[in-house]
Amino acid sequence: MFTRRALASGLGASVALGAAPFSAHALSPGQVPPTTPAPAPPALPLYVIDTALDDTERMTVETMINGRGPYRFVVDSGADRSVVSEVLAAELVLPRGRDVLVHGIGGSAITPTAHIDHLVTGEARLGGVELPILPVGRVGGDGLLGVDILQNRAVVMDFKQKRLEVRQSTPEYRGFRRPREVQVVADQKFGRLTIVNCRINGIRTLAFIDSGAGSSIGNMALSRAIQARARKGADPALAVRLLGVAGSETIGEYRILKSMSMGDVRMTNLAVVFADLHIFDHWKISDKPAILLGVDVLKLFARVELDFGSDQLRFRLGAERPTLQA
Repeated sequence: MFTRRALASGLGASVALGAAPFSAHALSPGQVPPTTPAPAPPALPLYVIDTALDDTERMTVETMINGRGPYRFVVDSGADRSVVSEVLAAELVLPRGRDVLVHGIGGSAITPTAHIDHLVTGEARLGGVELPILPVGRVGGDGLLGVDILQNRAVVMDFKQKRLEVRQSTPEYRGFRRPREVQVVADQKFGRLTIVNCRINGIRTLAFIDSGAGSSIGNMALSRAIQARARKGADPALAVRLLGVAGSETIGEYRILKSMSMGDVRMTNLAVVFADLHIFDHWKISDKPAILLGVDVLKLFARVELDFGSDQLRFRLGAERPTLQA
């Protein structure tokens, strides 16, 4: 429900569907033409949602549970609540709490919870909480750290050093810029950091930072806006199948974005999947251009800091990284 990755097959390839050759023949009375089964249409590429990040993309942080550990938790800024895996809940013999309704990108489900007295990671902690229990394959580690523990904290994702840190927010340094660092103003909608000034192909877009997502996903309102803005014919897209963790499928689109700007940062040729998914309906933004920005975008930078206390993001540029606008 909280994290997902792209297991795409052939998404970079173009698909051309042409009309099958047809020839007409005169038939004598009573003559029956030979029957030839129609060829099956080519299968659409598959894109899996609601699953864990790939090992190559995952960065975890040491977390203590009830004084035991450390355990490896994934920081997921797209999750409402922190999560513990089934394996860890069983290992620690955590007492069961109430069942809760969990909303994820592809749907919602009733999920059991575990009672935890103390959860500590870096300078952040939770106490006396009931956290949802999810299968380890959907967590990507021993658990997830959601926005419930990230409030008034800063998450530092150092992709160059492959290091993740949760620490105190530094609002007093708001406006201070390190070398090759860009600051982007954000606010918190739905409890998440939302980029204030994001434009995709020139279209003002609600952009949510989702550090637990392997890839970025836009809604169909953004896809329609992109098509309407295209000046020379329709903007090309490839149809894909999106598979949820419960096995349900829906059809989406795979597009290459010409440009995306966030404040002073501008990127080009970003691959994004578009679909009308449950999470956009849950947030009541299906009619507004919106996108979840995953690790595929974040890792274009050498270092990303999500500061929930000062409502801003800091992107550090590295060699062959996105560049500043002129």
